Amino acid sequence: MTEMGTPLTLAENLSALGVRQPSLAESIRRAAPDPRLVFLTSRTGLIVPGIRSGGGTVPFHSLYDPRQESVRFARLFKGAGCIVVSGLGAGFHVSAMLEGEGACAVVVVEKDVGVLRSLLSHVPLAHLLGNPQLFLAAGVGMIREAILLSWQPAIMGGLKSAPLRAWCDQERVFFDAAAAETQAAIEAVRDDFSVQSHFGKRWFVNIVGNLQTAARPQVQLPHGEDAVVTAAGPSLDLQLARLAAERNGRMLVATDTSLPALLRSGIVPDAVLSIDCQNHGYHHFLQGLPPGVALFLDLASPPLLARQTTAPIFVASGHPFSRYIDSRWLRLPRIDTSGGNVAHAAVSLAHVLGARRVTVYGADFCYPEGKAYARGTYLYDYFWSDQSRVSPAEARFFAFVCGNASSPARREVRAGRVLYTSPLLNGYRDRFLGLVDSIDAEIIPVPGAGLELPGSRGTTPLPNTVSAPEWRQESKAPQRGWRKFLAEYSRSVELLPAFSAGSPEPERELWNTLLPVAARVVKEGLMPGLGALEEARRWCLERIRRFVPTPGDGFQP
Repeated sequence: MTEMGTPLTLAENLSALGVRQPSLAESIRRAAPDPRLVFLTSRTGLIVPGIRSGGGTVPFHSLYDPRQESVRFARLFKGAGCIVVSGLGAGFHVSAMLEGEGACAVVVVEKDVGVLRSLLSHVPLAHLLGNPQLFLAAGVGMIREAILLSWQPAIMGGLKSAPLRAWCDQERVFFDAAAAETQAAIEAVRDDFSVQSHFGKRWFVNIVGNLQTAARPQVQLPHGEDAVVTAAGPSLDLQLARLAAERNGRMLVATDTSLPALLRSGIVPDAVLSIDCQNHGYHHFLQGLPPGVALFLDLASPPLLARQTTAPIFVASGHPFSRYIDSRWLRLPRIDTSGGNVAHAAVSLAHVLGARRVTVYGADFCYPEGKAYARGTYLYDYFWSDQSRVSPAEARFFAFVCGNASSPARREVRAGRVLYTSPLLNGYRDRFLGLVDSIDAEIIPVPGAGLELPGSRGTTPLPNTVSAPEWRQESKAPQRGWRKFLAEYSRSVELLPAFSAGSPEPERELWNTLLPVAARVVKEGLMPGLGALEEARRWCLERIRRFVPTPGDGFQP
């Protein structure tokens, strides 16, 4: 039994880990080792960690031939694109998985940095920790980020979980919590992949189509520390009179869905936000956009929406191509669209525009009394114009409220009120509450007929956003025209070496811009893998050629 590690072993391990995860390496360096762990020697002379328990010492691997045991174990996960391993141990099982067929990424979850300090002090793992296919997570809090960074379904396919059973049995409470967080992360990735598989190609085409308009000189952004945001839930009907009476010159940011209802009530917002990439978003603007109202559009919005005004203001969402454009060519206001709905994004926009107090109207996140939207919104005109004797508008509304097989509505009675909820709406609400808790502004949802929304006096900065003053300071006219930028991007994508887990960060950043298109390619029938990514590259380059010729075609940028 080995009791003491060596400083050299620890230093080599942390050096390898620090190349890709420097903050974790530093946390391990400062941690106290877990005194419960012991280190044994197998019959083949390899170090095997274990733990003291009431019944003696429990080794984490076979004490006969741990490598051979791990090879047999790894065969169970053959073909898994991403594997989440619970427990590092001496890493034999992780090495076998990375050496096997199909594994593109392995996420190893360990209890805490104290356990890792003990393991890395005794077991030489530099060869493993330096592998770009490996991501190490210490504690439950790192699991989601690790999976989001590591797992790309369009390239890797599915995900499987692999427990280091002997260690998991000893720390059941922790690893049960880790399994729950892993499942939550899996659902988040699957939801994101589902959206990408629907809209990946449309996003790309819209972004490219908007570049010429986005390159125009930027207009002055509205600004206000006290702001109002309007969503389009049925409660807005009851709140419009209060909004008109209490606005008092505060900056009003309207969701595109709520715009028609506001205009029909004589309320003109200061700004309108639209983030939908589909052309039906045009219905929200059929009454026109009043002069002086700032129109904010996701860079992936349909180009036809940009024609609603002479100076649309584009924002960067989380789309990797938008973020690439924001960092490499044209500085854009960055907002949080991760909530999946425009009300969430509008609160983020108000914050970016300088608001430190945001009052939210019309946010129900359910269908109170079976109503889908406030009156005056586009669905009313659409369903009324399309109704017939055998298919009245009321039937269309009810079918809309009931949802579909993937997100069916559920009838509930709360405090004497009938509400219809669905998994989709519940997800919107949960993410909205996460935004409320994290944003450094006071969020005040106005009570209505929908689900109760607690407010918050947030104090921590919202990640990945830039406030209006910061954006104005950083925003500059692009150093080159949109055609030249697009030609340079196209050339960079065309010259990219084949994707691998060890690709340098600049190459991975470019590949990431193609991942949503690859998700769509998979939905259209191609198997997940490098072939799907290559098809995404071919498709994107072909679309870009419709806007600018490539240098190989005789174009000189």
